[in-house]
Amino acid sequence: MKRERIRLGVLVLATTLVLNIGVVAEASSATPFGASRWREPRVTYVVSGSRYYRNIYATAIRAWNSTGQFRFIQGSNAHHQVTLTTSNSTTGQYHMLAGITFTYGPQKGYYNQAKVLLLTRNLATYHYTTSNQIHVAEHELGHVMGLQHSTARNSVMLADNRYNGISRNDITAVKKRYHTPVGRHS
Repeated sequence: MKRERIRLGVLVLATTLVLNIGVVAEASSATPFGASRWREPRVTYVVSGSRYYRNIYATAIRAWNSTGQFRFIQGSNAHHQVTLTTSNSTTGQYHMLAGITFTYGPQKGYYNQAKVLLLTRNLATYHYTTSNQIHVAEHELGHVMGLQHSTARNSVMLADNRYNGISRNDITAVKKRYHTPVGRHS
């Protein structure tokens, strides 16, 4: 009985250390953001593509909207700032990408349009699960907001991310991006 308590105590101590080290590591790895951004922390969007990929985007948008730091608002075909769609292109520089974001402008440092592509052929070729694809969409939406690639292993903005959802550092970076004057970056 005494040995079991000691083992349990060591296990609890080891688990506590691992969890605390993980929190410290996350706190020290801020998600970077670029110098450009939208005028306000909100944009209008339209989605095209199959029902499956419209659902992928919808889930990723709900995840970002639930952070309270940025708002994606459904627009119309005639009035929107961001286009969310798919492509089956796998040539040239896209041969291994899962998604790509193009931001346009910036006029005086502010974006005026963006386009996100989920590259469906690559998602299938590299066996991305539905969850993986949602994380890719969250990652690309992070670029829409102005976030850059992170080196933090738990960040949705990790360049080769397919496993991570939105982290506390990602949320903090969006908040900072929209409280930092245009032209300045992290």
